[in-house]
Parts: sequence; C-alpha cells; structure tokens
Amino acid sequence: MSESLPTDGADGSDAAQVFPAACPLDCPDACSLEVRVEGGRVTKVGASLLNPLTQGFLCGKVARFADHLYAPERLLYPGLRRGGKGEGRFERLSWDDALGLVTEKVGEVRARHRGRWGERAAEAILPVSYGGSNGLLTQDTTDQRLFARLGASRLARTVCAAPSRVAAQGLYGRMAGVALHDFVHARLIVLWGVNPSASGIHLVPILQEAQRRGAQLVVIDPRRTQLAKRANLHLAPRPGTDVALALAVIRWLFANGAADLRFLADHAVGAEELRRRAEPWTAERAAAVTGLAAGNNHFAALTERARRLNHRLTGHRLIPVPD
Repeated sequence: MSESLPTDGADGSDAAQVFPAACPLDCPDACSLEVRVEGGRVTKVGASLLNPLTQGFLCGKVARFADHLYAPERLLYPGLRRGGKGEGRFERLSWDDALGLVTEKVGEVRARHRGRWGERAAEAILPVSYGGSNGLLTQDTTDQRLFARLGASRLARTVCAAPSRVAAQGLYGRMAGVALHDFVHARLIVLWGVNPSASGIHLVPILQEAQRRGAQLVVIDPRRTQLAKRANLHLAPRPGTDVALALAVIRWLFANGAADLRFLADHAVGAEELRRRAEPWTAERAAAVTGLAAGNNHFAALTERARRLNHRLTGHRLIPVPD
C-alpha cells in the first residue's frame, strides 16, 4: 500500500511538483491521489486525504502506476502484423501511417456494402470492445462519438459483466448498495467468498471499527485470509460447496423464526419455493458436503444473537438486509 506523499519541496528537490488527481479505475472507493512529477516524469503516485475514504493509502495496483507508465514492455507505437496470428511478428508504423491504414480499411468496408445498404453501409463495422477500466475518462467517450459519427453498428454490452448483473438483479432486484461507512453500524457482518484485504482495502479499517463497536464478523472462505484470522467466526467449506452451506443457513433461518417473512412477502418472489428446497439441507447433510463439523452451531448462535443481519457483503456487491 502507498501512503500520502510529502508536499512540494519536502524532499529537497525544487524540481518536484505534486499534482492532485483522482483514480481512473472502476472502484467504489474513488480515491484521491497525489502525483509527484520530477523533470517531466511521474515518479510516484500516492494517496491524499481529500477523499476521507482513501485515508491516505492506496492499493498496490494504483501505487505502481508510474512503473506501468514507463515499463519497457509498454506498447508505445502502432504495429502492423506480418505473418500468422500468434507468431508475434509486427512491423512498426508511424501514427500517421497507422491512422491512414485504419481510415483506408473503414472506407473499403463502407464502399463494399454501399450498393446493398446505401447510407447504412457503415453498419457493417462493429466495434468490439468493452469498458477497460470503466472510468469516466476512459470508457464511452471519444470512441463512442467516433463510431456514432461513422454510423457503425452498436454492440450489445454483454461481453463482460452482463451475466453477473442480470444474476444480481434477479436475486436482489434493484436494492441500493450499502455505503461503506454504514458498515460501522452493523451488528453482524458476513464476508462470504470475498477478501477485502486484497480487493477492497478501504473497507478493512471500517470493518475493524465495526468490530471495535461490538459487531460480530463472520468470514466464509476456504482460505484463512487476514480478515478470517480476525473474525469472530471463520467457516472454511470445501471449495465450491458453499451453496450447501447457504441452503443449511436458509433452512435454519426459516426454522428458527429468523427470516423476515413480512419483508419476503412484500418484496421477494419464490420465497416459499426457496424454503421448500432448503428444507432437506440439515446441518448434517451440509456438513457431509462442505467438510464443516455438523456440530458447529457458532453461525446459528451469531445469527440468533444479531437476529437481523444489518449488512452482508457478497462478491463485489454490498447488499442491505432491512430490519
């Protein structure tokens, strides 16, 4: 993790300048940055305190932006493939030649289809791409304007996150996510198959504060992660068997009156079918599949103690569970 940079001149170099910036990646933390430039080159990317969530530290990916910027492996020039795919043989082109070649090929496609499609000939061009870093400055900006002006076909944006988005909406509807700072008010937090220490580091201090305030932290992960070591309970099912554990928990919630039946009746579809399918999944059956001890009732005890789960973190989504 990277910490905040010193202010201008703190390192004794008059040439050094520090510029405020924002992280361009698709991440809910939206970190505020300090970028040090010396002699016209970025020498360090650090965190600032402008965004309170950043808290003065960054993930390793962003902290090493300068290394990526000047890495010898970085592609700096256009290349024209010579030979078969996979051979790795490219001829370096100037930017003018590369842009001219693209323009020529686009023109050929439009001309080839104009007799059949007329003014819609450019629809023979399909820009196959997705979001990259999904940043406001890097996705659907000048590229989208270019292809719109060309009249190219529009790609259904289903080549990446669409399946998980549909699954999430099918499971949770359009419930709003939970603000990260709200986790400090939770009484029970379940990290199920997610490791914020690696993929959401600014949530970690918030989880620690929630624990200091008395929240129970449960981690469900085959690995003993850093947060698993700090958890009140760590359940380590065999990889790929946590569905059986989930069904056993659902069965327990229904059987012990911990399911919010009124909420389910008002806002859920198929709750009774879920209850029917979970019914056969006793603790003993789930234990045989997951490898967890059948007599381990800690999860049930924690659920009973909290009674209502204030917040859950599943995958990359923050899902609220109303009181």
